[in-house]
Amino acid sequence: MLVMPNVGAYFGRVTSKFITPYANTVGLNASWNFFSPDPAHTMYIRYVVRYLDEEGNETKESVEGFFPEEKNLGISSPFRKRELYAMRFMVIDPKRLRVLLGPWLCRQYPEATSIEMEHVIETVPPLDQVVTLKDETVKDLSQELQFIREYHSCTGGSDEEAL
Repeated sequence: MLVMPNVGAYFGRVTSKFITPYANTVGLNASWNFFSPDPAHTMYIRYVVRYLDEEGNETKESVEGFFPEEKNLGISSPFRKRELYAMRFMVIDPKRLRVLLGPWLCRQYPEATSIEMEHVIETVPPLDQVVTLKDETVKDLSQELQFIREYHSCTGGSDEEAL
């Protein structure tokens, strides 16, 4: 039995000029897509904690953080995986960032006046691009995309808001 490589995957595209003519001749030109050709992109929430006075001047240097903290590392601990799932839950509905994550971050940074949060996706470059641009690093070929941006004030006055 012969199976034609997935032409959507890198191996299928590289070998197609050799295999496709034979596969077309004998009627095996329908590829089966058993495996995903691309890994998942890295997703996380970037937040900036602001410390401002009444006039809007910085009283303390802003703090940048990430949720989950291991944004570009594999999460091996089952306890840390909960943070990954919590992050995905938050970005499904952007209102959750403002209503749930914002107040939680305000409690983590008691002197903070506001929290800015954004959902970030770091793309994985396609294998074709990595092979073609051998002198570039994968990090240089990756793109950082921001999808959701929310703001939460830590200085009281915020009424409860339903999800």
